[in-house]
Amino acid sequence: MYSLNRRLTLSLAGSLVLFFVLQTLLIDWEVERLSEQNLISRLEHDQKALLTALNWQSPAKPTLNPSRIPDIYTRAFSGHYYEIIIANQTLRSRSLWDEKLVKTEAPLVRDVTGPQGQLLLVLSQDFTMHNELVTIRIAEDISHLNAMTAVFQGRLLFLAAAAVFMLLILQGWIIQYGLKPLQRIRYQLGQLEKGKISQIITPAPSEIMPLVAEINRLITLMKKRLERSRHALGDLAHALKTPLSVIQQIVERQEKTPDSIQFQEQLQQIEKRIDHELARARTAGRSPGGHWVKPYYDLHELIGIFKKLFPDKEITLDIPEALRIDADREDMMEIFGNLLENACEWADSEVRCQIMINNNKLLILVEDDGAGIDAGEYQSLLSRGVRADESKPGYGLGLAIVNEIVNAYEGEIKLDRSPTLQGLQVRITLPC
Repeated sequence: MYSLNRRLTLSLAGSLVLFFVLQTLLIDWEVERLSEQNLISRLEHDQKALLTALNWQSPAKPTLNPSRIPDIYTRAFSGHYYEIIIANQTLRSRSLWDEKLVKTEAPLVRDVTGPQGQLLLVLSQDFTMHNELVTIRIAEDISHLNAMTAVFQGRLLFLAAAAVFMLLILQGWIIQYGLKPLQRIRYQLGQLEKGKISQIITPAPSEIMPLVAEINRLITLMKKRLERSRHALGDLAHALKTPLSVIQQIVERQEKTPDSIQFQEQLQQIEKRIDHELARARTAGRSPGGHWVKPYYDLHELIGIFKKLFPDKEITLDIPEALRIDADREDMMEIFGNLLENACEWADSEVRCQIMINNNKLLILVEDDGAGIDAGEYQSLLSRGVRADESKPGYGLGLAIVNEIVNAYEGEIKLDRSPTLQGLQVRITLPC
C-alpha cells in the first residue's frame, strides 16, 4: 500500500531536483561562454594593437613600436603573451622571457600549457600587410578565470540546494494543506464507524465530492439492505415457526413411540437451528452508522420483561445512564436478551448484569448463582459453528448466538465461574 503524500512528495521533489540541476548546468555553461567571449574580445583587441605597432622600414626585418605595446606584455611571466610570425621571423613578447608558446593548429585552443605550467587560452589569427602574411598568436592565463568559475559554480550549487530544500518544505506544507479535505473525510469515516454521524457531511473539493457522494450512497444502500434483510428474516422465522408449532402439537397428541419421540427431538433441533441461523444472519456487526443511543432505558425495559417472566429471580442492572455504545442496537439487544434469558433459566435466585467502559473498551458482565457448567465445556460452547445439538440445553444455543455477534464486532467473550455468585459468569469485551 503506497502513500499518496509520499508519492506526491517524491515526484515533485524529483521534478525540482531535475529542474535545478538542468538550470545550474545551463547557467554554468552560459557564464563560461560569456567569460570566454569577453576574453576573446580582449585578445582580439590586443592583436589589432600589436598589428598597428609593426614597423615596416625593412620588409626583411620588421620591428615593433614599444610605445604601442600594452605594458602587460613587457612584464616577465605576466600571464599575457604573444608571438608574431612574419615569413621566417618570429617576434615574441618580453613576458615570455625567452620561452615559446606551444604550437597549436586551431584558431582557438583552451588549456594550453604556458611557460610556468599555467593554463592558457591561445587565439591565432592571420593578417596581410604589404603583401606579407602576418600570423599573430596571442595567449592569456585562464587559471584565475577557472578558479573564479569554480567559486561561482560552488555558490550556484549551494544556492540551488538551499532553494530545493526550501521549496521541498514549502511543497510539503502545500501537499498537507491540499490533503486536508481527505484527512477530514478520514476522521468522519471513523466517526461514521462509531455511529456518531450517519453520513459524511464535510465540504470537499469538486474532485473529491464524487467519492464522498458515492460513500454516502453506499452507506444508505447498506442500511436499507440490512433493514430489508431483517424484515425478510423476521417474516421467514414467523413462516417457519408456525408450521413447526403445528407439527409439534400434532406429534405431542400422538401415542408415545420411539419414532414419535425421535421425531419430536428432531423438530426441537430444527427449531433451535433456525433460531441460531436467523440470529446470526440478522447480525449487523461493525457496520457504518451503528450506534446505540439509549442502552440505559432499553436494558431497564428488557429487565422489566424478564422480571415478569421470572418473578422468583432477583435481577439487578448496573449501567451508567449517560452511556452510549458504538454498536447496532438490535445486535446488542440480541446479546443481552440471550445472556439474561440463559442466566434467569439457570439461576437459583439472583442474576447480575453490569456494563461499563474499561480501558477504552466496553465491558459486559452477566453472572448468576446457578450450578454453572463444567470448565471443560467453556471452549466447546464458544467454538465457531457449534451445532445446537452439541450444546448443553439452556446455555448452548444462546451462548453460540452471542459468540457469533461478538466475533462480528471483533470482540472477546470469556466464560468462567462467578467469583461472587458462584454460578456462570459471561465476560464480553468489545472495542469502543
